[in-house]
Amino acid sequence: FSRGLEDPLLIHENIAYEWLALGGKRSRPLITLAAYDALKGAPGTLSAEKLDLPDGVKRSALAIETFHKASLVHEDIEDDDTFRYGRATLHRQYGVGTAINVGDYLIGLGYRLVSRERKDLGAEVAADIVDKLADAHLKLSEGQGAELLWRDAKDKSLTALDALKIYALKTAPAFEAALYSGVRLAGPSEKYDKMIVDFSRHLGVAFQILNDLKDWDGDSDNKLIAGQDVLAGRPTLLLALALVGLTGAAKDELLQLLHKDDKQRTQDPPAVDFETVAKVRRLFEQANVFEKADKLVEKYRARAEAIADDVEPVELRELLYYLVDTVLDRAPHAEDTVTPPL
Repeated sequence: FSRGLEDPLLIHENIAYEWLALGGKRSRPLITLAAYDALKGAPGTLSAEKLDLPDGVKRSALAIETFHKASLVHEDIEDDDTFRYGRATLHRQYGVGTAINVGDYLIGLGYRLVSRERKDLGAEVAADIVDKLADAHLKLSEGQGAELLWRDAKDKSLTALDALKIYALKTAPAFEAALYSGVRLAGPSEKYDKMIVDFSRHLGVAFQILNDLKDWDGDSDNKLIAGQDVLAGRPTLLLALALVGLTGAAKDELLQLLHKDDKQRTQDPPAVDFETVAKVRRLFEQANVFEKADKLVEKYRARAEAIADDVEPVELRELLYYLVDTVLDRAPHAEDTVTPPL
């Protein structure tokens, strides 16, 4: 490239790595590392200061995070979200084309992080993990596709079962892939396979419901704008509960607000209608949606814990309990609390 100009290849790479390093709890890669440690008895600790684990294990955990971060880039584009991790979403900063490409780059990086370790991990182990990652990738795309088709449909009917099916596809597979990868890295996984699927489904669904509840508070770590799920036209469980719980004029008003928001999303840039969000909040409260969703979080939490009760060895069982507590942590962080702009 011409002297005096920055290398665009380096700029693109830096954008991808900067995004990869941003925000979040890192729950998914932690699951992989901790599951391996629980079964393998690896020396050392999982603290940030010292990760005394094989490089192949750490790179496999990093692959889990690259897929997660790629999915966020693409989802933010599809929903045209405004904020992520307390800053403008990637496509708002660099344009849709660059953001799509960064997401694709991270997906490729994730597969390579595992495939390049097949000599140390073993070809069969590497192949099994790549297969699980591919399966999670497909399920995520199916769930996101169902969400987008609902968003753009004229018929806004939605049942709780419909929303939960989408949640099981969009959220649970990432936890499943993370937990499976850690178990498989430690040895054969057959006796844990069903447990991993069932535990991850309950954990993922509870996590998504909790995430939907947090959307109504806004937070400086992520979305900033309360009610962004409404503005993006997402088929959330909260919406499904409201459509079931409301009748007559109240239900008609909610449906009209959803169709109104459809028109606003076609504007460039999309309008941020806080008045609509306030009205939807009032209808949600009228249908007692938030309390019902809280109870469902606890229901799925209890199901995940019941599965963990029968898991051996005790180290893995205790890890599963820990994951339930941390992934489903309800306590807001002091720096994350902001006043909703309503």
